[in-house]
Amino acid sequence: MTQAPNIACDSLEAYIDGELSTAESAAFDRHATACSGCQRQLERHLRLRAQLRADLARPAASDVLRQRILSSLPADRPASSAVALPRRQWVAMAAAACVAAFLASSTTLYVMRPDTDKSWQQAALSSHLRATLSGHVIDVASSDRHTVKPWFGGKTKVAPVVMDLAAVGYPLVGGRLDIPQEDALPVLVYKAGPHVVSVFVRQADGGAEPGTAKVDGFTIATWSVGDLVYTAVSDADGAEVAAFQKAFSTAVEQMP
Repeated sequence: MTQAPNIACDSLEAYIDGELSTAESAAFDRHATACSGCQRQLERHLRLRAQLRADLARPAASDVLRQRILSSLPADRPASSAVALPRRQWVAMAAAACVAAFLASSTTLYVMRPDTDKSWQQAALSSHLRATLSGHVIDVASSDRHTVKPWFGGKTKVAPVVMDLAAVGYPLVGGRLDIPQEDALPVLVYKAGPHVVSVFVRQADGGAEPGTAKVDGFTIATWSVGDLVYTAVSDADGAEVAAFQKAFSTAVEQMP
């Protein structure tokens, strides 16, 4: 009989860097569940990583923003000289304006309406984009729900229900921890054909409204089962995400 590995706090860095074996990672997960010191270090690392991910996402300048920049130039300045600005300058100006506008609107949104569905949808979409743009879609890569579910132990207050939907065309590829707003949340990652589906899991608080929205070409669907609320974000079309939602909800409801 193989003896379980002895994992302690000094394995934290190796765990974060993905250098532990599957058995060692599982042992560290069990250790972290009861170790407040490791939990604090993990959360500090996750918040830092989320901040770094956020810095990688840069909104693209739209035609509307470009026209707004043009209209803000002095009236006596020839239009041709503005249009002839080097592309590098346009990108810099547009990016700066986008970031300023985003920060201003986000601050207003969160201060005035912190719990609205709209702000949550934007936060979930931003987290999905950061993950896909950075190439860090998953923290734990596995199609086995019995591996993915315990991986979240000690890392978040939410205990997600993880379903294997490969039989109905939506294979589980892993999970990650993300911080869309204030708290670290589990994110289950599935594939719908070539599309990535990020499923954010949070505790039901009575304020989430089920429904589907289309935002910037992405489908965002929210539903609840039991005491958990799920939000799926994907660039798949609405019909595909709706089919995924139905398959997920049915699987959860049929659990013994």
